[in-house]
Amino acid sequence: MNMERLTQMDGGSRVWIFQSSKELTGQLASEIKNALNSFLEQWAAHGQPLFSGFEIRHERFIVVSVDEAQAGATGCSIDSMMKVIQEVDASHGLNLLDRMKIAYRLDGNIVEESVHGFTEHLKEGRINADTIVFNNVISTLGDLESKWEVPAGDSWVASLIPAS
Repeated sequence: MNMERLTQMDGGSRVWIFQSSKELTGQLASEIKNALNSFLEQWAAHGQPLFSGFEIRHERFIVVSVDEAQAGATGCSIDSMMKVIQEVDASHGLNLLDRMKIAYRLDGNIVEESVHGFTEHLKEGRINADTIVFNNVISTLGDLESKWEVPAGDSWVASLIPAS
């Protein structure tokens, strides 16, 4: 139950993306991987094991996926996954559950801003509708490959872009 499994899953597999305020490297990344591997090895829904996996992308995002074609995640199983994410978050101060921040690419780097800060940068012209943002509200593995890194104008943040 690890990152290699993501490549074995159907594009319709369900995903959750957790954005970290810190880079996930070295010992920190190892601790997160250990915690998630331990959890995913026993993750089940109504006693049925879930075919799941995870990966850390761009040293900033934790992507968890479950192949619901084999067994679907239920409310209780999702709650148990969220509990593990909350524990990882609390242990390392990563702000994984803060949905009021936006990650985007700027000058080859991944930048994280509050929604307010992002909006201010749009008004200032520092970023625009073509700026690549990470669309963390996607829900499938197929969307992770095709709709995760998209121009701001093609994502949920399009409504924040001032009219010209």
